[in-house]
Amino acid sequence: MVVVGTSVREARQRWFRRLDLAFWMIWAAFPVVIWLAYRHNTTASASIAASLSPEQAKCAGIVTNPLDMSRKGQMLFWTLFLFQLSFFAVFTAILHRMVHRFARGRIFVSETLQGVWWMGIILVIWPFIDLITSNAVAYALHELGDIKFFLPSYNLDIGTIAGGVFLMALKFVIDHAILLQSENELTI
Repeated sequence: MVVVGTSVREARQRWFRRLDLAFWMIWAAFPVVIWLAYRHNTTASASIAASLSPEQAKCAGIVTNPLDMSRKGQMLFWTLFLFQLSFFAVFTAILHRMVHRFARGRIFVSETLQGVWWMGIILVIWPFIDLITSNAVAYALHELGDIKFFLPSYNLDIGTIAGGVFLMALKFVIDHAILLQSENELTI
């Protein structure tokens, strides 16, 4: 709802300022999210096994607790954990920078277009990097004896790749729109 006396632009900037504040709250909650992910990775197998029948609990025993792994296995597991976490941190940081620029009224600027471009690149490349590193760490953990079975994953997140291609195309569309707008302003 737009308050009487404020322009649409001011209302949008107010909305982006609120969104910028929400991103700061996300950053403040980031350590809690890391701790919850750590707890989930270290206690999930025990809590799952407790809720299953004895036959099912044997199958749940296949999932190993990272704390029960060898020192090398733990280092590999937590390195992969931090690597995957860094993807979300970098993506959130790029998005937050863009929203912060929007809150200051700088929407169609070259930094915004670069942010859209880099988000698209990251979204296109990430599923491949994640698949390769996850399989490599799982294989290494199997070779170390920390996990019983190695079943390579071939799951590529096509939706993430499509989102990245869309953002890269959107960057070019916005770039072209800015060019058309500047040409239009020169002719008036």
